[in-house]
Amino acid sequence: MKISLPLYGLAVLSIASSRQAVAQSTSSDTTLLAAAKSQVAQRYTAHIQDQSQLYNGPEYFNYTRYYQEVQGNQFFGTATAQPGSVYYAGHYYPNVPLLYDTRLDQVVVQQPTNLFTLRLVSEKVSRFTLQGHTFIRLTKDTAANQNITPGFYDLLVDKGVTLLARRVKKIQVQPSQNITKASFSATNQYFIKRDRVYYPVKGRGSFISLFPDRRRELQQYAREKKLRFRKKGLEDDLIALVNYYASLPQ
Repeated sequence: MKISLPLYGLAVLSIASSRQAVAQSTSSDTTLLAAAKSQVAQRYTAHIQDQSQLYNGPEYFNYTRYYQEVQGNQFFGTATAQPGSVYYAGHYYPNVPLLYDTRLDQVVVQQPTNLFTLRLVSEKVSRFTLQGHTFIRLTKDTAANQNITPGFYDLLVDKGVTLLARRVKKIQVQPSQNITKASFSATNQYFIKRDRVYYPVKGRGSFISLFPDRRRELQQYAREKKLRFRKKGLEDDLIALVNYYASLPQ
């Protein structure tokens, strides 16, 4: 015998089934969300643990806080930490918030979870990248008995002949109307490395003197390209001349 339920009973069963399906779906979504959050948390914890050696240095104190008025800043480029990479104690760390204090020649890292900044031990930093520039560290052994001091140098060209820039900022402090002012001024020094020896270069003459066998070609190129080697465009002119020399048949 066939038993038929009233329409009201069918509706009740349908609603109950729908609620059960929604509950199961919601429970499944909640489980997936919790699993995703757990996975992200595990990855973040592992990332912090991998970088524990990097974020384990002395605090960097921004000494410009001592002054009531400051013109400029002590950092390379912007005064806000930018993503960079660093080779530290033999390990490579990408996507690290970095600053480079060019007055102290000091690499600074910012904690990923707060604004706390730390000083990296310079002897453990072999190189770092920041704002499109690659900086390498010359040690006392590398710079021994040469016209160059140990520290970090901006690697501008490295094509058999190496062009380096030393980024330096100096601070000048003066009292003015019951406040103390500080201002920063930047200077750059340039060096050519050839045959494992570093030579300071200040213009076209000191550069070309390092390559007497190519003097004529270099002078002609500088004239054709109107390289003036003045203070404002000195770096670009040196880069152009080094790249041209590297393109010549050796």
